Amino acid sequence: MTQRQPILLNTSAVASSAREAAFRIDFNDFEPRASRVIALDGAAAEVVRRLAAGTWAGGRFLLFDELVDDGGERDATLRTIDGQPRRLIEELEDSDVVVMIATAEARPEAAAVVGDAAAARPVMSAALVLAENGDAEVEDAVAVLRPNAMVMLLLHDEQDVGEVLSALRV
Repeated sequence: MTQRQPILLNTSAVASSAREAAFRIDFNDFEPRASRVIALDGAAAEVVRRLAAGTWAGGRFLLFDELVDDGGERDATLRTIDGQPRRLIEELEDSDVVVMIATAEARPEAAAVVGDAAAARPVMSAALVLAENGDAEVEDAVAVLRPNAMVMLLLHDEQDVGEVLSALRV
């Protein structure tokens, strides 16, 4: 049987020798992502408005407004937090991640058009479904979002939404 050395309490990420220092990754900051955070329903819009007031690394916070059918690619009108209209396709042109925020009120057409637009581009899509107070209707929102997002998380606390966005470097 091999004797294992215990991990000491003073073991840390800081290398204690020149040999160990050779393996340290010294990278202070990541480039900010070109992120779009889109609320898909009214309750999610309130969450996104509160989050937008925070300090972020350049992410844009938007509210889904309505579908646009001009005969070409499906598109949608989004609104900035201060109410300015934006087109979904234009917002995704220079983005690398789109995060959809939804509650039990999620609109299926909103999830579909955002998911399809992201899939047609090299844009990673994620969905954060907020199920506060054990909301039973959230199952419908999950069913709507699942085929329209590469990653989906079910969260039970609004504060977790901000934590996930921070982890994504929004």
